[in-house]
Formats: sequence, structure tokens, C-alpha cells
Amino acid sequence: MIAYPESFDRQFTVARCGVVTPPAGSQTAVLNDLEVVTIGRIPLRRVYAADGALLGGFLGFPVDYRRGAVIQEDIRLDAPAPSAAQLDAFVEDFVFGHSGSFLFILDQPTARRVYLDADGSLSAVYDAERKVCAATAGLLLDREAYDARFRRELHEFLNVRADGWFPAGLTAHVGISRLMCNHYLDLDEGRTHRHWPTGQIAITDDPDAAIRRINASIVDTVRALHAGGRLTTTLTAGNETRMILAACREIKDQLNFYTVDSVETRLDAKRAQELAKRFGLNHRLLPIRYATPEQAEQWHARAGHSIGGPNMLSFPTVEALASFDFVSGGLGGEIGRAFFWRPTDTEASQHSAHDIAVRFGMPISPEVVSAVEQWMATVPPVDGYLMMDLAYLELRMSCWAFAQAYATPDNYAIHPMISREAFAAMLSLPPDWRRTNRMIIRGIELAWPELLSLPINRYGDYRDVLRPLGRAMRNPNLVIKKLRKRFG
Repeated sequence: MIAYPESFDRQFTVARCGVVTPPAGSQTAVLNDLEVVTIGRIPLRRVYAADGALLGGFLGFPVDYRRGAVIQEDIRLDAPAPSAAQLDAFVEDFVFGHSGSFLFILDQPTARRVYLDADGSLSAVYDAERKVCAATAGLLLDREAYDARFRRELHEFLNVRADGWFPAGLTAHVGISRLMCNHYLDLDEGRTHRHWPTGQIAITDDPDAAIRRINASIVDTVRALHAGGRLTTTLTAGNETRMILAACREIKDQLNFYTVDSVETRLDAKRAQELAKRFGLNHRLLPIRYATPEQAEQWHARAGHSIGGPNMLSFPTVEALASFDFVSGGLGGEIGRAFFWRPTDTEASQHSAHDIAVRFGMPISPEVVSAVEQWMATVPPVDGYLMMDLAYLELRMSCWAFAQAYATPDNYAIHPMISREAFAAMLSLPPDWRRTNRMIIRGIELAWPELLSLPINRYGDYRDVLRPLGRAMRNPNLVIKKLRKRFG
């Protein structure tokens, strides 16, 4: 049998009252018609209308970044409860006016729904037949069913244990689906529906203004996290962490930074130390630590067996950060830099499900192609560029990055580049800006140009030639994966 999770710390289920049998040691909260069962340290904050009507609740850590606060208590709005016709606008304006890592549970007479944050960073799966939403498959299946419904052949074919994942709403278990960001789960129907975007996103004629909005949302989120608890922030040699550092220039002395130190992250460690010394940052290196085989199997199980890879082996490294309330990282910025685009793509490109599946870099499975086809049916008429960006955001980031949201429960990760405002601004940038990584460079120039005195993701000497060769020798599969992504 495959390993079954020994712990469900910081996990949850959401369903109609009485549908779920709460596990031992859990807490149960009733909204209106829905019941939220939580295990361990995952808060629920109820949301009330001005007249006291309960609208639903936030699960996790929403950040009211415009007000500079992590939401740590129930919310009472100064407006009446929205009508059925106003619900979509209410969710878009209120719920997605928050950054952070959360679910929003809407519990109204005409709508019982679960929404993810802008990138699905607090991920969720669901059983459509039972109409139950949960953090991972382990809370939906007992030990025997977890093993019996495991997709062994597809798990092996996609090389999930090494560097693959289950994309496009698939999971490692038959009958269990992943909720993707920009879609809500209707708990009355047991079906998902797209709620954003509803059409083509207009290209801005003022890219600098869009980037200033991104920078502002980043620093406002970091300020709120710092005010809401102990915070540590990732610093690497890469793009996103440099832009986050630039945005946080005014508060850099209040922040703690860390970098993992290993053979694979040698450049990250070197560049982070240089940045720290040159610009006076409070920084430390975390020596790499590796899991035992038993620990790695439990990591894999806590992630629902939907993701594996290097983190499954090196996750004990971040246990040193358990004393922090929040760990912030750089995920999300790839949305603004054409991660799935190829040189031959144009605005008019027509993409097939097979073409999109190829860009995952994994062997092509008919089941994956079918799942992508179903996803494509939800996408409104958009140009070829936005189609690829939504594929990256929803099919990869929402599945690959955040299937592991519960694998290290002692570290609560919140990524300040993730918000509806930031993503809308990123996707409004002209195509040539997104294709050439101009967002990152311009974001740094506008906030802290001196940070560009040190190269991004490069040594700046002969080692830049040797580094890819070393990575390819240590992991030849990476070469194959990159070739699949690039050429099919």
C-alpha cells in the first residue's frame, strides 16, 4: 500500500452540515448551511453584512493589504448583504481585494461556494459525487480507499515522484479533482465554474503605472505580514525575490531574509550574501538538510501524492523557520513574464489541448490532454498570449506549486506577488514587456535601481557557461523536460 498521511495539520473540509464525520481532534464551525471542519492551526474568520447577516468566511490568512493588516478577527462590513444578482461583483470587489493565502467560503441561500485566492495558494480538492471540499485527498478517503483509488500508472507515467505533477484539475486519486484558481466550487452542484477573467484583458498604455501598482501591492502585503507576526523572506539570485526586495526598500531594515545553501543553490547563496553585505540586509543561510525515506513518503502523502520533486527530499531545511509566523516567497511573478510562451507564438496563435499539455514538460497522457480540453471550454475568447498565461496560472501554478501547500505544516507561506490587482496588472503589460522580462527589470528600476548592479540569475563570468552543464549532469531529465517545453 502507498503511504497514508499520518497528520492533517492545517487542513480542512467544507460541506453541507452533517455530510462529513469530523476526525478526532478536529474543530467544527457552522456557517449557515455549510460546516467547516479544521485540524490544527488554520483560522476561520466569519464575514457579516452591516445588518449582522452572515455571508460566509475566510479560511487561512487573507491580507487586507490596502489597510496594512492580516485579517485576524471576524469582519463586519458597512454594506448590506448582496442580492443574488450582486454576488459575483461582491466576491470580485471584496474577496479579491485581499492578498494572502486563503479560501473564501460563500454561504448564502442562493449560493454555497468555495473560492481560492488569486493563485490557489491554499489549495483544495473535492469529491464531486459527495459534494465535499477538502485540503487534500486524505481527508476525503479512508486508508483503504486512498490506496485502492490511487492512479499508480498515471503517477508513474507523469514521473510525479521526481519532477512531474497532476495538472489541469487532476489528482492522484480517481474521483477526486483539484479546484483551480479563477474557478469556484459550487457545493450544491458539485461542479466548478470560472469567475475570472470573463474576457480579454486590455493592454495598458502606461506600463510604468501598472508596475507601480504591482510594487505597491507587494510592499503593502509585506508590511501587513510584518505587522501581523514574525516574518522571514526568501532571497535568491532570481527575478521575483529581487523585485520584492526592491519594492520593500523603505522597510528593508525591518525584514529578515534567508537563503537555502546547497550545491543546487550555490548561486543563490552567493548572490544573496552579496546583496546583504552591499545593501545592509539582515540575512542568514540555511544549510541544506535532507529527509529520511520515511519522512519523504509522509511529505508526499500530505501533498496527496500529487507532487514530488526536490522539495520532497529537502523540506527538513525549512523546519528551521518554524518559529516564524509567515514565510514569504516569490511565487506569482512568472505570470508577468511569459513563462509558457514560445518564440513562434503570436497574438493570433490557436493553441490545442495537446500543444498546451506539451508545455508542461511531462510525457503526454491522453487523460491529461482530455483534462486540458475540458479546461479550454471554460476560457472566454482571449488572444493566444493570454491563453498561455492562463494555462500557466491555472493548470501549472495552481496545481504544481500549491499541491504541496500542506506538506510542511509548520511553515505558513504567503507570496506577496499574488493578488488579483498584481495579476491583472501583469497581464495588462504589452506582449514585448512580458516576453523580455521587462516587468522585473523595470520594477527594480522604479523602486531601487542600485539592486541591478548585481546580475540576476547569473554569476557574470565563465561560471554561467559551466552552471547549466553541471545541472544537466546531475539531473539529465531536466534537459529532456526543457526540450519538451520548448519544442514539443
